[in-house]
Amino acid sequence: MARKIRIAGLCLVVLIIIAAFSAMSYTQSSTVADISKSQIVSTADTSATLSWKRNSAADGYFVYMAPANSSDFEKVGTVKDNKQTEYKVENLEQATEYQFYVTAYKEHNKDFAESKEYETLKTCTRPTKQKLVSVTSPDVGKLSFEWEINSKALGYQIQYVQGDGKDFTNAKSIDITDKATSNSEVADLTAKETYAVRARTYINYGKEKLFSAWSDTLTAQIMEKIGMPNNIDPNKPMIALTFDDGPVGKNSSKKILDVLEKYNARATFFMIGQNAAEHPENLKRKVKLGCELGNHTWNHNNYGKNVTANDIKKCSEAIYKITGQYPTSFRSPGGATTTTIRNECKAENMPLYYWTLDTQDWKHRNADYVYNAVMKNVKDGDIILMHEIYGSTADAVERMVPELIQQGYQLVTCEELVLAKTGKKPVPGEQYFSATVIKNETS
Repeated sequence: MARKIRIAGLCLVVLIIIAAFSAMSYTQSSTVADISKSQIVSTADTSATLSWKRNSAADGYFVYMAPANSSDFEKVGTVKDNKQTEYKVENLEQATEYQFYVTAYKEHNKDFAESKEYETLKTCTRPTKQKLVSVTSPDVGKLSFEWEINSKALGYQIQYVQGDGKDFTNAKSIDITDKATSNSEVADLTAKETYAVRARTYINYGKEKLFSAWSDTLTAQIMEKIGMPNNIDPNKPMIALTFDDGPVGKNSSKKILDVLEKYNARATFFMIGQNAAEHPENLKRKVKLGCELGNHTWNHNNYGKNVTANDIKKCSEAIYKITGQYPTSFRSPGGATTTTIRNECKAENMPLYYWTLDTQDWKHRNADYVYNAVMKNVKDGDIILMHEIYGSTADAVERMVPELIQQGYQLVTCEELVLAKTGKKPVPGEQYFSATVIKNETS
């Protein structure tokens, strides 16, 4: 029995020695060679990507970060694979300086031995993507642009080029050194030509400038010399006939244009983009007749607060693709407007038009009703709402147009109506309820 106790005691001693040796062995072998080189691979507006040389003796790496000129580093990342030598730190502040370092580690029973020497690296994130608010042509030959102020910006760079903005190779640049400035303009540009504009901001970091990404591109058509068409007398009564929802392949669209052409009259057509894309010859004829091309969203599926900027843009692009001209007016489906709609119309250089006389042709689908709704209620300066898609409306137009002219009314576009009555071009982003009444109501 005593012999067994001595043997058990001896075994216990051996185990203790082995454990002590193992602990000593870990302590000695856990010394991790320092990372010889770390570097910042790239920075974006809210992230920084770091890389370093692999340490084959390490189990992984720790990434530390601190604000510039601070010694208060915190661990922001752990890489558990020693073959991975890159790490992206995200959710950083834009246009802000940071410092980083990376250490290697070995793990044993949830204890870590960490390299002690490292290189501290400094970098600065870039400014966030610049936002261009609007591009308009406020006067003859002038192009005006407005952008959002970035509180951390040192300045801004604006580029503009003739065309749709797909190629900025030959663009002209404007450097804005006042960081509190949010608008600028250029003059002496070609009337009726379309110009594209983009913007970006920058900060100084060391000896270089860090630029934000370019803003989305906005375009505007340069205003031509203001003047009334020769056949419009501002001292005589006039009205604007407007037609929504077209064009269509039905006879109604063609018949309305036939009537306008016969009596040398013009109208404004607020068209659905996908309909316009399906009937290009109809649009070309409207341009030839001097009618005004209006935007009524891409597919008329959204109303009021549900209308998006893209609903409007897509329609404008469809019209431009066919005619080479962007629409110069907008009417929201149902007539309700929002801040989103106004801002997009301002950016696209389009005023908005409501109406003073609603024929309710969509409801009654009766030529006599539509005819009487106009002839019994019309007055100087009216904007009259009809729809291009009903045969009954086309029949009513065939009767009313010659009678309106006989009564002394000039049949003009919405833009011509406002210009004749006010002496000024309609203002992009504003909604006109008549030739002279602007309302800022929103849905």
